[in-house]
Amino acid sequence: MSKSNEAFWWSLFSAGGVMAALFIPGIMLATGFLLPTADPVVAKVRFDRLQTVVGAWPVRIILFLVIFLALFHCAHRARHTLMDLGLRQQEGLLMTVCYVSALVGTVAAAVVLIQL
Repeated sequence: MSKSNEAFWWSLFSAGGVMAALFIPGIMLATGFLLPTADPVVAKVRFDRLQTVVGAWPVRIILFLVIFLALFHCAHRARHTLMDLGLRQQEGLLMTVCYVSALVGTVAAAVVLIQL
């Protein structure tokens, strides 16, 4: 029986799905529905509060973990979907493209979160 690293990718897929299900609806609610308002003064106060909260390192770390795991969840799902659509012969290329894309997105997220 040959050794495989599939368990590692499936664990990232699973953790990413859980994190996405737990945190992304709350993030979308806060930034998409609770933050926007027609009154510019209230919007400025809400934005300042959100910026203060996101400026804290524990929140940045949690955001990084959520983004990291969600990106690898999406990469794994995209890889297996493309393989199911008939690209099974290019499994190595798909693996490289999907996971490198997730890694690039993770690095970009880290840079943005550090610069906040």
